Amino acid sequence: MQISKHVFRALALGMVSMGLVMGAAFPGFVMGFGIPKSTALTPTFITATLIAGLVVGGLNFALASRIVRPRLKQLTARMQQVRTAMQQATFSGDWSACNPSVCRLDEHDEDELGAVAQSYNSLLYALHEAHMVEGQIREFTKTLSSKLDLHELGDQALTMLQANARAQGGAIVLERQGEWTVLASRGLSHPEQILQSQAFIANQGQAVQNRITLPPGVTVDAILSRFVPADVLLTPIKNHGLVLGWVILASASPFAEDVPRLLPLLMQGLGLALNNALLHDDLQRVAALDPLTGIYNRRFGFKRLEEELNRADRNHTPLAVLMLDLDHFKRVNDTYGHLSGDKVLIRFANLCRESLREGDVLLRYGGEEFVVVLPGAGLQDARDVAERIRFAIGQSKINIGDQALQVTSSIGIAATSGQKPITAEDLVAQADMRLYMAKATGRNKVVAEGSPDSKIDITSQSARN
Repeated sequence: MQISKHVFRALALGMVSMGLVMGAAFPGFVMGFGIPKSTALTPTFITATLIAGLVVGGLNFALASRIVRPRLKQLTARMQQVRTAMQQATFSGDWSACNPSVCRLDEHDEDELGAVAQSYNSLLYALHEAHMVEGQIREFTKTLSSKLDLHELGDQALTMLQANARAQGGAIVLERQGEWTVLASRGLSHPEQILQSQAFIANQGQAVQNRITLPPGVTVDAILSRFVPADVLLTPIKNHGLVLGWVILASASPFAEDVPRLLPLLMQGLGLALNNALLHDDLQRVAALDPLTGIYNRRFGFKRLEEELNRADRNHTPLAVLMLDLDHFKRVNDTYGHLSGDKVLIRFANLCRESLREGDVLLRYGGEEFVVVLPGAGLQDARDVAERIRFAIGQSKINIGDQALQVTSSIGIAATSGQKPITAEDLVAQADMRLYMAKATGRNKVVAEGSPDSKIDITSQSARN
């Protein structure tokens, strides 16, 4: 007999066939119990046994169908519901119709159908968890992909990573130009100590995730504040196989088992976003710096000056500008060549940088002219800085071939009065005027006040060199 592909049709055929077989065999069976052959083999008795077997087979099928079919139909309907919900959610993004609380089967029997229902529920929960993880990764990557500022990216990434891992403390450590720096940190009292941590140093060469589970009462290099860590995860941030940095997360209780599996997936998006931010930061830095001296160029330096002027105006604080120029620099170029002149400019820029305070801004204005922006400095403070720079330059010797070249500088100073706003151009123009007054009246000096003597032509070529 050909078995139907429809399970219930096959079940019906099987049960009816079994009933007919039993009905046909029943006359022979009863003869063994003493029923006369003349009675057992009569057409009427045989017909009765066949009908009885057919009825029993039909009743068995009906009973099985009544018990099993509704449960299978429910399972089929829920699977169809999940399939439809997944198809719609793929395009709409709304996965609420595929939530396990909506689509799960309430099946508590311990038979085979109960096992099928439990397997279905497990599959549904696994699908939901996979979707949740996919959503976390997508949201994490989408959020970070719009961040190009390096520090903003680090803060945002660490916030989201701590939330996903339910960690109380964490940091992102970044490698730049061969040195490790802490890009972002939360919940740490001394995040810079991570760089000297034996666990971090030991893990650098492995470039794989490492988990440190600590016994109660043990701290990690005393760098964590407000809680005692019980679990620490160190996960590398990679892009195209290159380690860009590390994420360190610490929790007061053991991490959930899915956290170590989730973090490497999130690192893929972070690695790409971090690489883009690093490239953007490098481009910004290159665009802002003078290629010879490595200090701010004129365009970017003026932006910084305008920012500092606006801040000084809002806060009613002083600000001063120095205009510096090397004396007789044209003679250096003409005598020793432009390569030697470049060497002098680089040395000049380094001496200026070493003489400045933290927060001061140094920029190359053009040629051998430099500008220094001194936020918070009054006229006397600016004069002290200018004299320190002038003295350092005058005492420095630059070796060019077998000769030790010594140069001097002239410096003009302008400061905000605090009475009325002034533009960056006007402030630099005042400093420029006093610079050429210094050059016209002997060079190697600082001029902080006054205007050029009317008898001195500061526009002449001799006054400018």
